[in-house]
Amino acid sequence: MSFSKKEILLDQLAACHNDLSWFPTFVDSVQGLDAEQAVWRKDDAQHSIWQLVSHLIYWNEKWLHYFIGRETFVGIGANNDRTFNITEEINDENWSSAARRLEAAYMELRQVIADSPDSKLDAQVPHYPGDCPWWAAISNLCTHNAYHIGQIVLLRKQRGWADE
Repeated sequence: MSFSKKEILLDQLAACHNDLSWFPTFVDSVQGLDAEQAVWRKDDAQHSIWQLVSHLIYWNEKWLHYFIGRETFVGIGANNDRTFNITEEINDENWSSAARRLEAAYMELRQVIADSPDSKLDAQVPHYPGDCPWWAAISNLCTHNAYHIGQIVLLRKQRGWADE
């Protein structure tokens, strides 16, 4: 059986979001955490779980906006560090809101990809430097999500906040 690019990308996004596969999902990785746990970090050289979530919100929303044409691709350059910033007051309500915002980005991205014509996935990302079809950009976004979800899971395990 062969799968289309769209089906594979939707499967990858689901695995990152909430469809348990080979690694814990985002939903599972943050379940039960409070704001105090979400901002904990061993030292200034490491990111907290909330910082990782902020970073994932930034990039998932950014690529969603590129895909639907709300924004045009512009490289971020050396400013990636700012994507980890927490701009809200640290409390449980804002932490829950951040987690829901990333979930919403996953859901919207999955929906717009499902609704898009297959030909869009083969089209080049406008203004991207070099050869980059949409399917490759979204696949790399999924890998990026999986990497940072793994960091969240590792932080939970190191602190004893994981079930496993």
